[in-house]
Parts: sequence; C-alpha cells; structure tokens
Amino acid sequence: MLLSAEELKNQLRKFNLMGYSDISVKYADNGKNGKVLTLTDELWKYEDEFYGGEPYSGNETIWLNGQDVFRCVYWGKVESGIDFGNIYNFLRDALKTGPSGNCVHRGPQDFSKDNLHYINACTGTIEHFTQTEKIFLNNQLVYTAYFIGGRINTRK
Repeated sequence: MLLSAEELKNQLRKFNLMGYSDISVKYADNGKNGKVLTLTDELWKYEDEFYGGEPYSGNETIWLNGQDVFRCVYWGKVESGIDFGNIYNFLRDALKTGPSGNCVHRGPQDFSKDNLHYINACTGTIEHFTQTEKIFLNNQLVYTAYFIGGRINTRK
C-alpha cells in the first residue's frame, strides 16, 4: 500500500490532537524514568515517549499496519525562572489550532493570546522537516523546542 504524504500528515495531525494538545491525556510511566503515550486509530498506532521535566527530550513514532512509517525527535525547555505551567497551557492552545503555512507538524506559524506569542518556523515537508517552536512572554523568549523528523522506511 502506497501511503500518500497527505494521508500521513492528516494522521499525524489527528494523533497530535489526541495527544499532547489534549490536557486530559495522561502519559504512563515507561519503566525507564520517562513517560510514554500510546494511541491507536484503526490500523494506525502512535507513540510519544519523553524524558525530563525541564529541559525535556523525546520522540514520536507512527506505525501503519505494524510498519513504522514516521519518526520525529525533539528537545525543548522553558527558561529558568518562568512558570512553565502557564507556558505549556498556552502551548496546548497553539497546538490545537494546528499547522499553517509550510508547517507540517504541531502548531501554526504564528499564534498569540494575551501577552504570549508562539512562532513555529518550519522547513521541509512531511517527508523530512525541521522546525523550531518559540514562545515569547511580553516579547521575551521563554520557551524553545527543536524538532526533526519525517517519513521512514520508504526503501529497504
């Protein structure tokens, strides 16, 4: 079965909405000092595993019919002295709006609410992308995260 880029993008978006952007979702202990979230949607499976508090790091994997088809690694942090609870609540709001412009993952290129501003700078496509998320509080940089990912196992 040939998986189209649009189908993979749509499924990643669906899992992002079912995952971190939903405040009610609970991650489980992975037994290795980290947390993991596993979701399924018919023939699709998604896993987000992360480590840390501040800073944090992790990875996302998507499988279709048991075949791994997408992988993304990430690292991020809230600056020292900043209440990260408020920043992460705002981040969830940004992520709920979804990617825009040339972004294929997570939030829009630009999102603001009150005194917070989110920027998502993306390069590439779902085949291979890099992105940097930033959040500014009163024009001061308070959060940065880096992502690199894309489709995997297209050739054996």
